[in-house]
Amino acid sequence: MGRRNCTLFARKPFMNARAASVILGLGAMLIGMSQTPALAEADPGKKACVQEARRLCPAEMKSLSRKKVEACMIAKINETSPVCHAAMLRIRAERQAAAKR
Repeated sequence: MGRRNCTLFARKPFMNARAASVILGLGAMLIGMSQTPALAEADPGKKACVQEARRLCPAEMKSLSRKKVEACMIAKINETSPVCHAAMLRIRAERQAAAKR
């Protein structure tokens, strides 16, 4: 009997490490915006914005630059869901406050 070729563990990863780090970075950024740890764990904007960033800003997601993804999402804020829209408004306000300093 010949050996069976098991491809279960030989599959390519879903995404490369750099893409995963950008997605995790965007998620961490959204969690960091939360004011309490309890809110950070339950922040629905994190998942909503990552999915929408993939759809609305694919080139920026491929660039692996969190700032470019944020800028793109802010530029397309009217196309986002209400949950992600609120998160992007918080990011935009934080950027404007940081620019005034």
